[in-house]
Amino acid sequence: MLVRFAVENFMSFRESAELSMVASRVQLHPDHVVRPKRRTGLRLLKSSVIYGANASGKSNLIKGMNLAQKLVTAGEVAGKNLPFSPFKLDKTALKKPTRFEFEIKCGEIYYAYGFSMNSKRYVEEWLYEIHRKKERLIFEREYIDQKTIFKFDGLKTKTDSDRQFLEFIGRGTPENRLFLRECFERNVFKDLSYLSSLKTVYAWFDDRLTILFPSSKYAGLEMDLHSDDLNVGLLSTVLNHFDTGISNLSLKKIDLKNDAPEIPEEVKEEVYKRLEEKEAALVSGPRGIRYHVFLDSDGQAFAHKLMTSHLDSDGDEVQFELNQESDGTQRLLDIAPGLLDLLSQDEVSQDKVYVIDELDRSLHTEITTTLVNTFLHITANRDSQLIVTTHESNLLNLDLLRRDEIWFTQKNKYGQSKLYSLEEFKARFDKDIRKDYLVGRFGGVPVIKDLLKDLTNA
Repeated sequence: MLVRFAVENFMSFRESAELSMVASRVQLHPDHVVRPKRRTGLRLLKSSVIYGANASGKSNLIKGMNLAQKLVTAGEVAGKNLPFSPFKLDKTALKKPTRFEFEIKCGEIYYAYGFSMNSKRYVEEWLYEIHRKKERLIFEREYIDQKTIFKFDGLKTKTDSDRQFLEFIGRGTPENRLFLRECFERNVFKDLSYLSSLKTVYAWFDDRLTILFPSSKYAGLEMDLHSDDLNVGLLSTVLNHFDTGISNLSLKKIDLKNDAPEIPEEVKEEVYKRLEEKEAALVSGPRGIRYHVFLDSDGQAFAHKLMTSHLDSDGDEVQFELNQESDGTQRLLDIAPGLLDLLSQDEVSQDKVYVIDELDRSLHTEITTTLVNTFLHITANRDSQLIVTTHESNLLNLDLLRRDEIWFTQKNKYGQSKLYSLEEFKARFDKDIRKDYLVGRFGGVPVIKDLLKDLTNA
């Protein structure tokens, strides 16, 4: 689970901004709080909803989280510049590093992992195991006097050679690559399997954290249908519940070479080459059409195209291509598999963090509200969390959410974003907080100038 995420000097966040999932003393909606099994643990919230005007910084917060995840799980090629995006409206900030920090809970153990970076290198990187009264340093990396220094004070290795191996990995880590990523690439998790903290933290970024943007597509839907890894009936039920008119989902087998003229021939050739190494690939064409390409038993390349079915007046199914569905339906197809994942009995699925930027994009207000309600209901006894940004003011309801689950972003006159919680305002439970938000009491709404007057006087 996510305990805290902090970002500093990234895009519009000049100063440090911290999103905390630690529950306050609010007594409302106790089922929205995950209670620790140990007395020394923290009470964590299951959801956070972030509001803000356009360009106020709420999406930048998610972009920061997403960038940090990618740097851990994908890294950069040696010698390549890092994606450094500091606050640009202050010349002093351009010379300072960007800083990311995550505090997470894995099982009953808490970790703090973070790093700071500029365009050339990682200036710092650290991992701590956190206990109520103390912290144990697992490793630390610092760039001092044009040299990268590693410390492994808190790591207990079985042999001196194991420690020497870690120190060797540290010395061999490129300046533009995280040590955590280097450990994965060098098979440290396998060779020194007893050092579970490194593997556990990496796995949290790789397996537990899922981030979706408005343009994100659930790339595995076709593959899940092909391999029967997805409960198609349950997904169809979810889509039908939201009144999309879809009665079923299916895959239509086509000959990619002859039946997909919109895919350039050079792209097809590249796909065929990749199929020599992998059994399947996903190809996106224009107008939102996607193909799951695979090799059949004879080694021939074929493709599956995702189709939706609607019932005609006689009750017969009629197939439609995905791009013939509404933007809202396509958005649901990218979000709904995450909800289905939570229904799995798999242990990994019971400890997920879903982050969705602009949840309400292309969705009706009732669907947006129902999605949040459904998440909170189906994860009642699980450690999963949902963090969203939205403009949907109907979620601003203390009958639905707690005060400490509601956050705002606001940008000041210098272009700096600030993140703060509704809990800071101590709003009464009987107050219409939606109305107060819309009139600007909590900030986070656009300050719109008299455009008509300005145009008339121009």
